[in-house]
Amino acid sequence: MSAQERSGTGPGRPRDPDMDARILDAALRVYAARGKAGFSIDVVAKAAGCSRPAVYARWPTRTELLLAAVRSFDSSLDVADTGPVRDQLVAVASHFMDGFSNVHGMATFRIVLDSLDDHELLGEWEKINEARLRSARDVIGRGIERGELPAELSAPEFFRSLFGAAMLQGIYDHLGMSESSGSTRAHADRLVDFLLGTQHR
Repeated sequence: MSAQERSGTGPGRPRDPDMDARILDAALRVYAARGKAGFSIDVVAKAAGCSRPAVYARWPTRTELLLAAVRSFDSSLDVADTGPVRDQLVAVASHFMDGFSNVHGMATFRIVLDSLDDHELLGEWEKINEARLRSARDVIGRGIERGELPAELSAPEFFRSLFGAAMLQGIYDHLGMSESSGSTRAHADRLVDFLLGTQHR
């Protein structure tokens, strides 16, 4: 089968970016629900509501599709430099809490386990984490420069604590064991204040 036949786009017709996004979203949902063992182009195409050739034209193998889906996962964490740095940290905390409680969170748990014996997947996961941490470190750096945060505050320790708390809450949410109430913002407020208070000791 030719690339043109697989894509169904015809000569001179550009690839549909909306279709790309739909396929990647479906790939993440399938991966989150079934893990690597249940991940296939057939299942993803059905979930995306498109043909198998449309998927193959973009990602010829199951591995390429899975890696592309992982790359699309929450790769950036751009926090607007507006308002107090503490509020920016709350925005970061809210971002993680929301993320771990939805399909992206379940995909995260799958990635962590599957990357133990998959070096390609591990490499992509490390890139995602580095992108997240780089953006988050920028927020801490701004706070220290402006005197809003203490100079001795450790960005790696702060975000490991924040990330871990958000991930644990996500696990409880997926298991239906969450005892928390109130909005994500309220939880993020309390978490950031607790971590900053701990860091100040």
